[in-house]
Amino acid sequence: MKNIIKIDENLKKILIVGANGFLGTNLLDLYEKEDSINKNFYFSAADLEKNYIKQDIPFYYIDITKPEDTIKKIVKISPDIIILTAGMTNVDQCEVDKKLATKINTEGPKNVVNACKKIGSKLVFMSTDFVFDGTKRDGFYTENDNPNPLSHYAKTKYFAEKAIIDSDIDFLICRTAILYGWSKTKLNFITWIINKLLQKEKISIVTTQINSPTFAINLAQIILKLIEKDANGIYHTAGNDILNRYEIALKCAEIFNFNKSLIIPIEYFKQKATRPENAGLDITKLKKLIGSELKIYNLNEGLNYMKENRID
Repeated sequence: MKNIIKIDENLKKILIVGANGFLGTNLLDLYEKEDSINKNFYFSAADLEKNYIKQDIPFYYIDITKPEDTIKKIVKISPDIIILTAGMTNVDQCEVDKKLATKINTEGPKNVVNACKKIGSKLVFMSTDFVFDGTKRDGFYTENDNPNPLSHYAKTKYFAEKAIIDSDIDFLICRTAILYGWSKTKLNFITWIINKLLQKEKISIVTTQINSPTFAINLAQIILKLIEKDANGIYHTAGNDILNRYEIALKCAEIFNFNKSLIIPIEYFKQKATRPENAGLDITKLKKLIGSELKIYNLNEGLNYMKENRID
């Protein structure tokens, strides 16, 4: 078992903070299944609970909102790389409880940054397409475009980005969007659509919000490929498609053979937090770096993978 094997000094020690979450569990699953990853990396996990972490993965209880405890534990673990996936991701709830959202999404990453400073760890931080205001009309957002967050959630992620960039640590900021795939814990946009259409329920979906749906398994692969290549700075790590929410729902119906007439297009849906209209992420920079080494899934490919690999 991995936690009793002497660690090869040539392996990069990676600590996933937020390992119980959707992306965290996909990263750990990939590590368990892919021999090529085991040859390069040694994984450990951290979170508030150990719910979904397998016994052979070293686990640590870390609450990133507690500065002293976070720094003390990370320094003791001494990872080469920290992948920070932990966060408050319910966009509307962040609008309701702004203080908690700031504590988790901005102050938490700052505490991890301070730990990285002490031991020289690299930080891989998961950010969002929502850092942009969605007003761009000549194409989609590149890493060189200036953020202008609209919602409180987006602001907390942007302020975390700024703190990381200004910190002088080695970092990789990965902006992603609409993470989807099978999950045993909670619904995402795609699985919510599938569940509704399976029950033959009508759903109203907006045509005015444009995003880059990202297959969670593929995002885990992309992150590890970027780490392997020692990439740093900001990368847009999203799927190879830019669609509005209504188009995404239609694609779900098409792939899973549901009735498309159940999907009602609307222009406006009342939500607590303001969403950007065009938050499409340009992934040219990512494609240029990884070339043909790794496939970046479009929505059609991701949904077909889900269809062929259902989980109970």
